[in-house]
Amino acid sequence: MKFIFTILFLFFFNFVFANENDNDEVEVINLHDSKSLDQMVLDNLNEDEETEEIVESSNEADEIETNDVEVKQIEISKNNFIQKNEISDFKNYFNNLQKIYSKTLQKELIATLENIELNLEVDKDRELFFLIIDYLQSIGQINKSYELIETNQLSDDKNLSFYIEVKLNYLLSTFQLNEACDFKEELNSNLKLDFFYLEKLDIFCLILNDNLSEANLLNSILIETENNLDNFYQNLFSLISNSSEETSFNNQINNSIINKKLIFLYSAMTRIAELPFSYEFYELDKKNLSIPIILNQSSPIDLRIKAANESFLENSITVDSLAALYMSADFDSDQLNNPDETIKSFSENIELSMAFLFQLVNIQIFPNERLDVLIQFWDFAKEKNLEEIAYKLSINMLSSIEATSENIKFGTQIASAYIYNNNFESAINWIELYENAREVDSKSVYTRILLDLYSSNDLNSFINSINLTLNTYSYNQDLQNAELLYVLKAIMSLDIISDNNINLNKIFDD
Repeated sequence: MKFIFTILFLFFFNFVFANENDNDEVEVINLHDSKSLDQMVLDNLNEDEETEEIVESSNEADEIETNDVEVKQIEISKNNFIQKNEISDFKNYFNNLQKIYSKTLQKELIATLENIELNLEVDKDRELFFLIIDYLQSIGQINKSYELIETNQLSDDKNLSFYIEVKLNYLLSTFQLNEACDFKEELNSNLKLDFFYLEKLDIFCLILNDNLSEANLLNSILIETENNLDNFYQNLFSLISNSSEETSFNNQINNSIINKKLIFLYSAMTRIAELPFSYEFYELDKKNLSIPIILNQSSPIDLRIKAANESFLENSITVDSLAALYMSADFDSDQLNNPDETIKSFSENIELSMAFLFQLVNIQIFPNERLDVLIQFWDFAKEKNLEEIAYKLSINMLSSIEATSENIKFGTQIASAYIYNNNFESAINWIELYENAREVDSKSVYTRILLDLYSSNDLNSFINSINLTLNTYSYNQDLQNAELLYVLKAIMSLDIISDNNINLNKIFDD
């Protein structure tokens, strides 16, 4: 029941506040770009910070009156919704929204919250703004929290300390250290954050500016002042200030207790110290720590790829950045010349397997061999639920695949890759080539369903399209997809034939 209430809340908010932007342009991978991985990642984050305003100029005069009416209706709906709910209600909403695992729903929710208009002179709106910022950072969208903070005047807000902490965390997580230090200098000297955050940042900034004597002095005062000494910080301080014995450092830092509230400061200090991040550190806040780990070249490449995969699926980095990281994995000639043995050796490591197969595709000279490895890459990724990544990484390889009699047998997989990259015309061509050569089967039908899902503009057009697809073609349902058809028919009232005698072993709902 809570989940249903949450979904209703989401869609109501979306109706009232959201301004939907369609930015599904296909990105072409350029592995020879001169930009560093750091710059590519930061460029993408900075692009997200720019609010895109699309103004329709044609027929504007005719639409003014209608738009005024719609705006007034939306404003009334917005005010009614906020007024009739207490802050305690909104807290419950956001708690329930933590349980959303659908990326599509979460994307819509984030877009809604980004576009919400609040009057921060009103107490209730200020409280709601705080809940929004807290929620966004809790789901790994610290960059969105930062953007909203930057666009509002919060100097007199009772939650100012919280907003300052979010801003510092964002700057440190993206390794914008000069900006973090400059921002710290602008703060009121009387401002205090928990766990001596500002004092520790101040010491770190002094080290960055080669002012070691003052840094050591302030750190001595910190040690005397802090009741529960932060050994993790002190170990990092010792290393980056060249006052530690490296032989004993690793044991000391691994045995130190990590203060989760300071992980972004730790992450910046760890990178300066050229130390690797551990999997345990990543698990502390893997959504918000993904970017620091991606940018830390001392960390294990498989951990960096794991973080990059999740960041890409959350739209935090581009396919260019992901491809660059995949290509940076170091494989020797023996491994590349003996792919079967190499894949076996990586059987327990999904990330290295993905990177190896991607590189293996790129070094193939002959088109047929390249396609064979590409299919292997796609199959492996699908088995590990990473097919979206594999298909989008393959964008610059698709146009080189010729429609030969040998290649048409892979038509549905090639079509799926085009669908994920929003090239629906090419996808249709490959589906039709496949069906003409091999007749309609479950593979082609389900590829058409995927096409319907991605190309439809709304739910009704998708339902109409899927009805047409499933009624036009006769095929034998395989057991793998019989339950899917049963559920789709029940939920969407589809006019299709499905097997009613199924056990629902593959599709279930907790």
